[in-house]
Amino acid sequence: MRRVFLTLPLLLLLSLPSRADERAPCGTVDALEITSLSRTKLTAFLRTSLSDAPGGGKQTFAGEVAVANTPLPLGPSLTAMVQPGPGGNSVVFLVDLDLAKIPQALLARLHPAALDVTVRGSLAGEGGAKAPVCAAGVLRIGTPDLRASGPTGAALAGFSGARFTGMTLTEVQGVATATFFNPLSFTLDVKDLVYSVWVGDRRIAEGERHGLRLHPGRENAVDLPISASSADLLSALGSAVAGGGRVAGRLVARVSVRVGRDQILTVPLDLPGSVEVMR
Repeated sequence: MRRVFLTLPLLLLLSLPSRADERAPCGTVDALEITSLSRTKLTAFLRTSLSDAPGGGKQTFAGEVAVANTPLPLGPSLTAMVQPGPGGNSVVFLVDLDLAKIPQALLARLHPAALDVTVRGSLAGEGGAKAPVCAAGVLRIGTPDLRASGPTGAALAGFSGARFTGMTLTEVQGVATATFFNPLSFTLDVKDLVYSVWVGDRRIAEGERHGLRLHPGRENAVDLPISASSADLLSALGSAVAGGGRVAGRLVARVSVRVGRDQILTVPLDLPGSVEVMR
């Protein structure tokens, strides 16, 4: 199963306490559903519950969606879909975020456990009728509060393959290559990268790297030294070891990125690739 790299752009939505507009009854931010994460944009549905909304199913929102008291660069207006109910209105905002415009200042406000979002502004519905909007909520990472329903970041990380080149009677040395595209306008600091190479259900090699930098606006190739027992490699790769060849494999890793005030955000990876034995 391919697990995608939800890199930091998605997790930049983590925050400190929210701002509520005391001039209007405040609703709740209930969930964030990521529909796509590419090298340039994040698209999502931001689901809220509001006590008041104008008439009409499709409306226009003007105002601010903020994280950590920092407005996100979303443009002057958003489309909102409104469904009235007996207890209020379910309002879904269609979010389209340009990753390169995320402010660097937001990085210092990240928290690795929860997403706290505020929405303030107004909705315009049928006939130009308007209603004020205020909503706030804490969305916990690893729960249905924050989920993905579509392609999420397959272009942001990759495994270019592992190559074993130096063989002795007991050990084989090699290198695996991972690629990370940083779509932001600023550098990301990786504290730790802990990784292993798998063939089928067998882990054949592992290692660690520390103190890496992912440069902004481009793909970053990272070489990962690996070593494996000759016996384990022969058992996992079979005839490929004896004749020199390639088999399907995976890179499984944990990427620990520095965020906030001396905090660490850990992103899991499970990326398909190949394992090659060179003679």
